[in-house]
Amino acid sequence: MHYRRRGGLPALLAGLRLTTKTPITKALIKKLAEEIESNGRKTTVALESLRLIAEHDANSCLIARFYSKILSLVFNVAIACFHGKEEEVVEALKDPAVRRGLALVLEGLALYGVTVPQKLPAPFLIVWNFTNACNLRCKHCYQRAGLPLSTELTLQEKLDVIKQLDQAGIAAVAFSGGEPTIHPHFLIVLKAAADAGMYTALATNGLAFADQGYAEKLKKLGLRYVEVSVDSADPEKHDQFRGVKGAWEKAVRGLRNAVELGFSTAM
Repeated sequence: MHYRRRGGLPALLAGLRLTTKTPITKALIKKLAEEIESNGRKTTVALESLRLIAEHDANSCLIARFYSKILSLVFNVAIACFHGKEEEVVEALKDPAVRRGLALVLEGLALYGVTVPQKLPAPFLIVWNFTNACNLRCKHCYQRAGLPLSTELTLQEKLDVIKQLDQAGIAAVAFSGGEPTIHPHFLIVLKAAADAGMYTALATNGLAFADQGYAEKLKKLGLRYVEVSVDSADPEKHDQFRGVKGAWEKAVRGLRNAVELGFSTAM
């Protein structure tokens, strides 16, 4: 059977579905979803093994070192099945968020076998309505955002949520609202999520990004994806819809700043 060439990660994922159907690999991967402690931190065999592969590190427990060798062999076979490029996979695995996502796939295969759609032990992505506070008055707002709710989490509770998401193996967290950028806890919680290795995304009205210094700060803290709401090419229509005069100008300037700073962006 002939398979067309795919990129590194697509080839790996497609190949894994083939290679993990064999009795030998089924038996080998069963431990991947097990929780272990390595370097004083709770993790899974899959995630720690991927870290060892990516960082060429031998400083870990015996089981993770063993499975890093096994996974390397399985990956090579899986990539070869679809004529992928091994170096692309190696490069991709340097990203902690990619490792977290791939670990979820491996743990799903270990726990449930190959399923359609593939069952996973946790979601890839969590969307977090961070606050109800907002600095616009949008006509369409289903959140009815404005002032913070009395039931919103404390800073410590928010950091506990990040810890729980980390322990669950979540690969990405997207902050929404309201408008997260106006909340005093946002920078602290964003950094905690990024430091845990999660891919961080933000849905924003873009006003805060009009300040390039603020946008640069978010970049340094680990924000990777920015989605700015722009509702019309006509500034007047946008401002009327968003309820604040001058909102279009700031949103567009914010989007330009995000692009120039190298964020992944959407409008």
